[in-house]
Amino acid sequence: MKGNLRYIIIMMSVALVGIIIFQAYWISNSYDLHNRMFRNEVNRALENVLNEEIEVSTIGSIFESQDTASSPLVIQSQRQQGDQEKYFIDRDDLEKIINQIVVGLATIHPEIGDIEAKYRTELKTLGITTPFFLAFSDNGVIYTHTGGEPRQFIKSQAVQKLPGIAMSREKVMAFFPENRSFILKRMWLTLFASVLLISLTAGSFFYMLTALVRQRKLSEIKNDFINNMTHELKTPIATVSAAMEALVNFNALDDKTRSLRYIDLSRKELNRLSGMVENVLRISTFEKQKLTFFKETFDVCQLMEETAQKFGLQNPDEVEFSFDLNGPCYIHADKFHIQNVISNLFDNAIKYSQGTAVIDVSCSRSSEYIVFTVKDHGVGITKEQQQHIFEKFYRVPTGDLHAVKGFGLGLAYVRQIVEAHGGTIGVKSQPGQGSEFTIAIPEIQ
Repeated sequence: MKGNLRYIIIMMSVALVGIIIFQAYWISNSYDLHNRMFRNEVNRALENVLNEEIEVSTIGSIFESQDTASSPLVIQSQRQQGDQEKYFIDRDDLEKIINQIVVGLATIHPEIGDIEAKYRTELKTLGITTPFFLAFSDNGVIYTHTGGEPRQFIKSQAVQKLPGIAMSREKVMAFFPENRSFILKRMWLTLFASVLLISLTAGSFFYMLTALVRQRKLSEIKNDFINNMTHELKTPIATVSAAMEALVNFNALDDKTRSLRYIDLSRKELNRLSGMVENVLRISTFEKQKLTFFKETFDVCQLMEETAQKFGLQNPDEVEFSFDLNGPCYIHADKFHIQNVISNLFDNAIKYSQGTAVIDVSCSRSSEYIVFTVKDHGVGITKEQQQHIFEKFYRVPTGDLHAVKGFGLGLAYVRQIVEAHGGTIGVKSQPGQGSEFTIAIPEIQ
């Protein structure tokens, strides 16, 4: 089981790491693609703005020259057959237009503020609203810019030549300082899907890992329980069989004293066997939520004293009780189950005491609760063991000795009954100094 679990964990870990690496690679490629698309868009937008600037400036210079010229251009029209009309420009006038265009292209130098305004508008139509800075550079040297630091323009996402023959070495550069966050916002669906996939995969991995570890633990508990149950059940059966054999084969029936001793021994062993079966059935019934409480009002201090008297009569040489009962202390609960709770605590105190068990019993009111404690002076429980003593089938390790009988169900039953009545249970213990169990149940109002 351990080997199989280790291989499963290794395979699942490799698969999870592979999925994460693949997703990271896919996200990286997707980011590069979006980044290239972004650069193409901003470059194309800047090119469109500069081309528009050339057109506007050139046409403007032509009309401006016509307004000041002594002999403006003349466009003649001539009507043809079919009511079609054609327009003609004189050759000299056409040469003037061409000359003005050439001169305009040679001398045009747009203002950076005009380009910035038009560029922002052009980007907005593409859905790009992230901030940007523009700069003019001459032969790689920045000589004017709208913001940022000159060195930042080394990372410009858009670079275009300035229009004009005279400015053949000049360029306009656009730097977007927040382009990474803008691209990631565009990729939100891709990122969300990847994070969701990785989270679901990792969550499933850890859930399965937890389930496997829990299953392994349950398997170990089951095996321990079966081994312990087999041992515990064989002991009373063997004792009763031996007693019956003695009665039959060794003429013990003729000796009344011996017969009564064997019968009493058999009765005790059968009662213990019956108690073991009842403990198992209690836990099973309680977990299936078939347990029904029949609540009544009673004095828990009196119940503890009565239960202690029964234990004292049954085990006169094994137990001594010391009482500090500040009663009466009334609760509204199922008397049968609360008595079982007290009996379990007394039984454990006897089991884990060396020699005669000295048990201190107290009961009192505290705020709105009735608090009762059972303290022994036995072997005690370590801090690590205290974290598990209320778990089903858990037993405090006693080495290879089997002097302590039971299935590890008593304290699990105690906790479930107490919590079902709205109460709490706690333990204070140190190895070699005994254990003190404290139970608090709401007082009847």
